[in-house]
Amino acid sequence: MNAITLLKLLEDKSVFRMEDIQRIKKCSQGYAWQVLARLRKKGIIKKVSENSYTTKSDINVVATNLLYPSYISFLYASYYYGYTEQIVRIVQLATTTRKKEIDFEKYTIKFIPIKHFFGYKKIRISEGEIFIAENEKLCIDALLRPKECGNFNEIEKMFENAKISKKKIIEYLKRTKMQSLIKRAGFLLEKHQNIDVRRHFELDKNYTILNPFQDKCTVLNSKWRVKT
Repeated sequence: MNAITLLKLLEDKSVFRMEDIQRIKKCSQGYAWQVLARLRKKGIIKKVSENSYTTKSDINVVATNLLYPSYISFLYASYYYGYTEQIVRIVQLATTTRKKEIDFEKYTIKFIPIKHFFGYKKIRISEGEIFIAENEKLCIDALLRPKECGNFNEIEKMFENAKISKKKIIEYLKRTKMQSLIKRAGFLLEKHQNIDVRRHFELDKNYTILNPFQDKCTVLNSKWRVKT
């Protein structure tokens, strides 16, 4: 089996491994490693990480197919959707497990474990499939891990620009069962989207700081129990 035939059999895989070569060529592990080394030397394939290779050039396709399940979120998703003016070179992936960062070409791929793993979609582009947060979940993820967004201004841009389904954001907020998150999200939805979801939630009497990057908060919002 020549290289062209082998690559044709691998073309549906955005990322492949030594085991895939073994399966296709029905060969030993040692020979499979030799095949990979040969293809890499010729510049036909690129090494992404230990035992992860690709023929693709789109970083989004490569990144979201490295670890399953995972999806693009946080500031990089905002960049992908066009909600921020920043040029972002760290591809942030929400995951269920920990994994070391990977430097690949001009990007860093960062794996960020989160507890509330839902609310993402699959998009097919020319080089393959990518997985990315839905608009509603992007806003929630940003509030769950604000440091991954750089500053609160970037989070507000997401709430301001994202196309949000009221029904879906209510459902997702209820799934988190987090009072502080619901309060912050409710306040920002009303401020930036004119979406009022207050009647759908029973809130405790505690006040939550809206902006975790802010030291002093002087204004209290009694409706959402947030300090601004």
